[in-house]
Amino acid sequence: MQKPDPPRYRFGPLERRGLIAGWRGGQIASVAAGLVVAVTVLRARPDVAGGVLALVALAGGVGVACWPVGGRSAEEWVPTISRWGADTAAHRRRWRSPGPGAGHTVGRGAHSRRPEVFSVDPGPFGGLSVLAVDGGHGKTRAMAVVHDARERTYTAALAVRGHSFALLGADEKERRVSGWSGVLASLAREGSVIHRLQWLALALPDDGAAVRAHVSEHAMAPGDSDVARSYAALLDGAGADTCRHEVLLVLQVREAKGRGSMQHRQRESCVALLREIESMQRLIGDADVTVDGLLGARDLVGVLRRNGDASGPTVRVDDNALATTSPWPMGVDVEWDRVRTDRVWHATYWIAEWPRIDVGPDFLAPLLLGPVRRCVSVVMEPISPSRATRQVEQARTADIADSELRRRGGFLSTARRAREAEIVVRREAELADGHASFRFSGYVTVSAASTEGLDEACQVTEQAAGQAHLELRRLYGEQGRALTCTLPLCRGLS
Repeated sequence: MQKPDPPRYRFGPLERRGLIAGWRGGQIASVAAGLVVAVTVLRARPDVAGGVLALVALAGGVGVACWPVGGRSAEEWVPTISRWGADTAAHRRRWRSPGPGAGHTVGRGAHSRRPEVFSVDPGPFGGLSVLAVDGGHGKTRAMAVVHDARERTYTAALAVRGHSFALLGADEKERRVSGWSGVLASLAREGSVIHRLQWLALALPDDGAAVRAHVSEHAMAPGDSDVARSYAALLDGAGADTCRHEVLLVLQVREAKGRGSMQHRQRESCVALLREIESMQRLIGDADVTVDGLLGARDLVGVLRRNGDASGPTVRVDDNALATTSPWPMGVDVEWDRVRTDRVWHATYWIAEWPRIDVGPDFLAPLLLGPVRRCVSVVMEPISPSRATRQVEQARTADIADSELRRRGGFLSTARRAREAEIVVRREAELADGHASFRFSGYVTVSAASTEGLDEACQVTEQAAGQAHLELRRLYGEQGRALTCTLPLCRGLS
């Protein structure tokens, strides 16, 4: 009996629906502005020169609407450039923590007072604070919760581990992927309090001590033997002394609704978040994912502060306190194509296109397992069945209307639009079969201690993304905000 082929996966193209026949509002406005200028010029100068100027104005409007620059048309660049100019004029591209100037309180009862929540405003971390919340059920360790006062959300993270996924057989890979799919499907239910889900794969600096300690503890051959020397050489050649890998699973809920006090709503939200996290731990355990534990304040602050220090400093935090002091970098300097937090430079990319050819379940391996210091983040928003059904029906209606309008106008129907319509039909069939629907986006942040090292790491990352069949776009002009999309904050979706 012939063995069935291993499962393959394919992602659809990025949907680009617009107002009329696939044209966005900005494109329509650009062409309309070109037409207005052209008509005005022709009325003022009804001669050959006026005709040439009118033609140039019309071509300029069409060019602004359609000509791509760095993967985006000129009209799509307008908001980014406007925001960059406004931030520059208002001196909002550099932030410094007020913590050093705040000082400490000395006096009777100073150590027993409840610490205040620290937040930075303005800046990419504005409105954020880290709370240490009682885990309940006799747990002595507090749960770290990031409170976003602006978005009214509460976020917590789990440290998880897989089990040699890249070395497994095709059947075992398919089984584990199916298990993870079941976990996601349980979140996209009617009335779910989960707002967003995020997973982070971090590659952090390491001296290889953990790997070598494991070898020393479990090695059977003497340290001066040829076998031991050969294995040490293998670890050196494989880059085991370059970085270590960590995986975080992050859950976020909206603030509980009600007319009670702020503290009451806050506690209700944290209780709901803790309940969902405990359920998630059980579900991913059934999917053969090991949970190392819920991040306390000390661990979460360590993750956040490592973005500012290449060595990953240890941050002293009292887990039993209700709130912690500032976990954010002491300084942030934003440039057009990179951002600096304390001593480290970062560059963030958006995963603009996912593989549109058949790939295996481990297609991200070149990006996740490389020796470069980086963080890969995928943030997902579960969509309830009723809402997903409405969205797909609206998308099908819009596709039919756009196709008819383009046919009447004499426009060609491209293969990309046909593929988008095919994806919508497939989504509708999957929803009818009971499958869950998610909205998601991916980001990659590359980090280095110098600008030269950052440029080299970016080249390696772009090459790895190509091997994974991903299209990366550097988020020019938005690096400060984009950096927070690869932190355990569930950011990255509008």
